[in-house]
Amino acid sequence: MRRLWTETVQTLLMAGLLAGMTGIACSGTPGGNEETEPETTIGTEIGQTAPNFEVYAMDGTKVSLEDYRGRPLFVNFWAWWCPPCIRDAESLMNIANKYEGQIDFLFVGVNKFYKDEQPLDPKEFAEGFGPGLESYKEGLLNKNLVRPADEAEKNDPEKMAGIAARNEQVIEYYMTSKTSLFDFRGYWERQFRAKTNQRYGIPVTYLIDSEGRIALDVHPNDQHWDKNEDILEDLIAGKDLSHYAERFPIPPKHLREEATGS
Repeated sequence: MRRLWTETVQTLLMAGLLAGMTGIACSGTPGGNEETEPETTIGTEIGQTAPNFEVYAMDGTKVSLEDYRGRPLFVNFWAWWCPPCIRDAESLMNIANKYEGQIDFLFVGVNKFYKDEQPLDPKEFAEGFGPGLESYKEGLLNKNLVRPADEAEKNDPEKMAGIAARNEQVIEYYMTSKTSLFDFRGYWERQFRAKTNQRYGIPVTYLIDSEGRIALDVHPNDQHWDKNEDILEDLIAGKDLSHYAERFPIPPKHLREEATGS
């Protein structure tokens, strides 16, 4: 009788143990009711959550990347003195207007690449960010962002008049658009172009999904977004964009020295 009782207890204990193991295996977690959230990684690599930068609109209002969360973003670090940036300025304005309401285009401008030891925080300066922003706007107002394509256009007064009118329109856009922004001393531009060197830093473009994750990063070269609108369509559709990176190889002269192994 005692032996039968012992065997019965052992059988029940074994059954309970097996049931518990089955519950763990099915749920993936002990107890079957808890789910672990994936850890959020902040950075500028594809799949990471973009750093929440703080920059300034043309009227001096401080804005952050978080302000634009909820819709796909096209973040372009550029400057009015950067030749490949200038070549894309008009087409990017047109594309931004075309996709208005579907993608927010943020054009983050910088004055120059600072190599001094001065602080990067505008609060460290008695005059704040104001003089830097005014210098940026002055340079933008006096720049030719639309230029003749060749000597024939340059020598044609009628075509040059049309180019001048287009130039005024483009400058007006970058001076007044709510998504035309200024990065004080290029602090955030430095963070977002970590793959490239100090001399060749812009343009740099980041496509960011509606959840704030980096979907694609494109580094210095002529980016020709007017010929790559299929990427923007896929961004709107929420598709994986990582395979598009092969369209935009980083030129060797733009790579950081440690990336080239020299």
